Amino acid sequence: MSTKTDDDIFWEWVEKFIDQANTACDSTDPGIVSAALMNAAARFNAYVVAQSSLDKNEFAEDVEGTTNYLTGRYRDFLKEHMEDYRENYATLIGVRELPEE
Repeated sequence: MSTKTDDDIFWEWVEKFIDQANTACDSTDPGIVSAALMNAAARFNAYVVAQSSLDKNEFAEDVEGTTNYLTGRYRDFLKEHMEDYRENYATLIGVRELPEE
């Protein structure tokens, strides 16, 4: 019997969220979908931090540090994915690259 790791579960959810965003782009501007997804992630992260706090005071004390941590992680993820698209643009976007002159 194969047990899924946290990493397996993480990537399954990443793919589910991307699939849902791609479907939304069929009828909505991708910029709007992107902004909505980012806002939803921010709202959900605020909820996760709040519900894991012992009380309102602990939550308030954690806001700055947690905000710095989460924005740093987002920056790391974004840089990683931007680099991937830079290196694999034609494959990921599905277009032909023009030859360099």
